[in-house]
Amino acid sequence: MEEELDKNAERDMTPRLLEDLGMMFPVGKSIKKYRYGLYECQYCKKEFNSIIYSIKRKDTISCGCPKDRIIREQHLINISHGMTKHKFYKKWSQMLRRCANPKDAAYKDYGARGITVCEEWLDPKTFLDWCDLTFPNIEGHTLDRIDNDKGYYPENCRWTDRAMQSINQRMQKNNTSGFVGVYRDKNKNRWTTNIKINNISTHLGSFKTIEEAVLARDNYIIENNLPHKLSTDYKKAS
Repeated sequence: MEEELDKNAERDMTPRLLEDLGMMFPVGKSIKKYRYGLYECQYCKKEFNSIIYSIKRKDTISCGCPKDRIIREQHLINISHGMTKHKFYKKWSQMLRRCANPKDAAYKDYGARGITVCEEWLDPKTFLDWCDLTFPNIEGHTLDRIDNDKGYYPENCRWTDRAMQSINQRMQKNNTSGFVGVYRDKNKNRWTTNIKINNISTHLGSFKTIEEAVLARDNYIIENNLPHKLSTDYKKAS
C-alpha cells in the first residue's frame, strides 16, 4: 500500500478523459451550461462525470475516492509548515499518520477502520488554532473523539482526562454479545453486565437473556446520569 501511494504521488494522476459529453447543465439551479466529460479516476479507476474546465484547472483531481484523500494527507504530513515547535503540532502529525499511513502502528485502529481527518484540519494552522482556542489548560487532558466510530472534526472532538477516555473506549474485539459491557458467562449459562467508572468495574448483575442484561446496564446509566454511552448505542466492531 505504501509503495502504491508513493508511486501515485510521483506520476501524473490527472483523470483520463474517456468521452466528451458536450454542453450540459450542472446539477443544481445553474442557468449556465458547461462542457462535461466522462473521466476515469487514476486512483481507483472509477468512471465519473466532471466539467472539463474543472479538470484542466485541477480543481477536480479525482472522483473523490479515499485513495486520493490518503495521498493528500500523507503529502501534507511531510510538508514543512514552520509550525513544528507549536505544542500541539505533534498531536496534529500523529493524528494524520494513524489515519493515513498504513505503516503506522496505530493505523489498524484508525485509518483501517475508516477514521479520517476532516478537510479543514488537513491544514495544520486551522487545527492548531482550534487547539489554542479550546484547550482547557488542565494537566492530563488529551484530545478525544466523542464518537469513536467517527473521525476527527471539531464537532466530534474534545479535551478529556484518562478517566473520561476510558469511559469512551470502543467495544473490545473479544466481545461476543454485540453490546458493550455485556458478556456471556458460559459456566453459569447466563449473561452478565458491568460498567467501569473511574477505572473501577462495577458488576450490575447476571441475567437469563441478553436483552435483560442490556436493559439493566442502560437503566443504570440513565438513573445515575452517567456520561457513558448506552449499550444500544454501540455497534459491534466487524
